[in-house]
Amino acid sequence: MDCSAIPPYIRPVTGAIAKCLGFVVLLPVVAAVIFSQSVPATLALIASTLIIEYGAAPIGIGLGLHPVFVLGVLTSVALGIILFLFDLFDTLGRHSDRVGRFLARSEEKAKQSELLSKYGIYGLVPCVLTLGFYVCPPVSWVCAWRRDYSILLTMGGYIAISLILILATLGLFSIIFP
Repeated sequence: MDCSAIPPYIRPVTGAIAKCLGFVVLLPVVAAVIFSQSVPATLALIASTLIIEYGAAPIGIGLGLHPVFVLGVLTSVALGIILFLFDLFDTLGRHSDRVGRFLARSEEKAKQSELLSKYGIYGLVPCVLTLGFYVCPPVSWVCAWRRDYSILLTMGGYIAISLILILATLGLFSIIFP
């Protein structure tokens, strides 16, 4: 097979997938081994986090994982997905004329709104609380907000709600199982 037949977007997409798998699976499993946590419980927590996001915190606690470890796994999975989505959208924007035009139009519309361009990025915190970490990267990418601030605000909101849920779960479990 001729190497020139490979589409140019394959390499960045492959890199994005590898980075995602590193954060979502590899890092939590290695941490589970290092910190003597159950690997099957960690894999169950990862799968739960991919489905119900920060709602997986009680599952991790219920599986007997340490609360700090649960927070670390939730954070690692969320960060892996967020970075993957940003990389995927960047690749789409570079290699698709249609997506590139859409992005340019969206960026112009976002810049026309003074309120959205000045304060819109802060909406990522309540967005991650209500809609989840799958929604924040597309919103910030379409609005052309700074990636580093977007990731920081999204992860800050996600870690805060995860921590609150872990603390609530620990309190609830201590009442139910004294």
